[in-house]
Amino acid sequence: MQHLKFAQRLRVHGFFIVINSLVSMLVAARYFEFLPAFPSDFLAILFIFVATFGQMVLLAGVLGLLTLPVIFLPKLWRQICQITFASLAMATLYFDTLVFAQYRFHMNAVVVDLALSGQVVTFPLLMWVKGLSVIALVFLIQFFLLRWLERLQYEKSETAPDQKRKKFFRRFGLVTFASLLLTHGIHIWAAAQAYQPVTMIKRYLPLFYPSTSNRTMAKYGFVNEKSLAQQKNMKMTQTSDLNYPLNPIKATKPEKPVNIVLILVDSWRADTFNAENTPNMWRYAQQGITFNNHLSSGNATRTGVFGMFYGIPGTYWHSVLANSQPPVLIERLQALDYELGIFAAAKLTKPEFDQTVFGSIDNLRLGSKGDTPSARDENLTNDWLAWEEKREQHKPAFSFLFYDAPHGYDFPENYSPRFEPMVDSMNYMDLDNDYDPVPLMNRYKTSVHYVDSQVKRVLERLEESGELENTVVIITGDHGQEMNDNKLNFWGHNSNYTNAQIQVPFAMFGPKISAQMNAWGDRFTAHQDLVPTLAINYLGIENEIKDYAVGVDLLDNPIKRDWIISSKYSSYGVVTDDYIVEVGATGNYQLLDKTNRPASKEKLNFQYLQEVFEQISLYSK
Repeated sequence: MQHLKFAQRLRVHGFFIVINSLVSMLVAARYFEFLPAFPSDFLAILFIFVATFGQMVLLAGVLGLLTLPVIFLPKLWRQICQITFASLAMATLYFDTLVFAQYRFHMNAVVVDLALSGQVVTFPLLMWVKGLSVIALVFLIQFFLLRWLERLQYEKSETAPDQKRKKFFRRFGLVTFASLLLTHGIHIWAAAQAYQPVTMIKRYLPLFYPSTSNRTMAKYGFVNEKSLAQQKNMKMTQTSDLNYPLNPIKATKPEKPVNIVLILVDSWRADTFNAENTPNMWRYAQQGITFNNHLSSGNATRTGVFGMFYGIPGTYWHSVLANSQPPVLIERLQALDYELGIFAAAKLTKPEFDQTVFGSIDNLRLGSKGDTPSARDENLTNDWLAWEEKREQHKPAFSFLFYDAPHGYDFPENYSPRFEPMVDSMNYMDLDNDYDPVPLMNRYKTSVHYVDSQVKRVLERLEESGELENTVVIITGDHGQEMNDNKLNFWGHNSNYTNAQIQVPFAMFGPKISAQMNAWGDRFTAHQDLVPTLAINYLGIENEIKDYAVGVDLLDNPIKRDWIISSKYSSYGVVTDDYIVEVGATGNYQLLDKTNRPASKEKLNFQYLQEVFEQISLYSK
């Protein structure tokens, strides 16, 4: 075959990009499978179609322009570059749909970093094989597509007119331009009106930033000021201005300081805390109080741990990180000369707990050795036992043990007993709405049971040494773990605020705590309550609670709360008994029922929202 002329190579490149953009539209359609409910109004439906078409063609066009210089390369290198760039782009889009299906946010540097670290997120070999197979298949398809397009150009007469192709590109360009114009026009109007059926859709497409022009729209009287004001108040700000605590901490030294042991289990569902699944933790917990409706401050590790140690909503994470502000709890423990033992299976650098929660601790233990989560959990326990043996016994001690096995559905190969039937491994690529959750749930329960066996070693050591009598023990999880509980294809965590993802076990036993005090029933308790409970009852802090936390004292008289704030990386949720309000980073919100479906019969209580606004702005300057 003869070599293609420049004009022919340019046409091949153009058609190659156009076909890839059309295929990417089909792939991107999968994002909208995960809408709580497909919109019924014409404007929202139209917006989905024109936005998907325009955005995918735009992204493909940008890639085409960036790779345009490759058409000047020799044939072999030109083909390799075109096929490689297109394959990687298409594979990335596909994998992004998998990430979005599970977490409801798109791939970013953080996700990639966590995935590749091998500590926070672990994938079985089979999943890597499947992933590489997908890339190889896409590469092969792109190869044959490019060869076919080039063959068409070879077979084309050099003297024949090319008007049809020119008309095609011209018309395709006009349709794309019209789609983009309509997309941004619809969103400009929807943003001015705070029209949620449209504005909520923008987060479903990757790298999608539709226009707003509220100032111009206001000039012509097209702005719904009331709705916009409500939305603005909901907006999650990320400022470095921080006023935490509100006032200097005043305290007296406790007459007899108690030891504190905080046992945290990653991705621990509330319904797996029982005599069958966690016999050891359950048995010890019966000495104290078990809280039946305890909600984490986040549906992800970052915000779950943050709220527990700081006592304030996870929406303050960025401000705290920017200011390197340690929590009042840790500062008070250090002021009382507590010996601090921080033992985590996963690395404390991702998220940046080494710069926030534990930033003031010297020689911080950043993680555990081991190739698997269960191995790291065992080493964590061994290291704590060695530390407990050698520490200065005349000093009070604070221990933090953060187990990770349930996050990875992991346990040792020879571990027994096991819950059956069980899947052999955890493979995120197999999960969809038709996947049977029972075998996966049994694998998860077995991993929780394994952690229970490790915690048993800790509690028995405290009991044998006699220290348990002077030790407050807290047992809980950082967040839950969903198994498609509500049949909306949610798996894992960090994607919604239903009970499956934010309700966690919470138990306390030790000095000043008895089983007879358990009067909370089904009332809301939350991670934000831990700090004031410890501060008031064991650490001698005399300030009003609101100076350093938004929670309550769990050892005081129970109270009924109408709502609890939980948050994740890019949003927060207001959880009530009847519904959930999910608020995005820009203030866009959805009113959902307790299964994460649109709550069409519910009415938003703006009194609750006003109280929420006060809470998420209380510690901002």
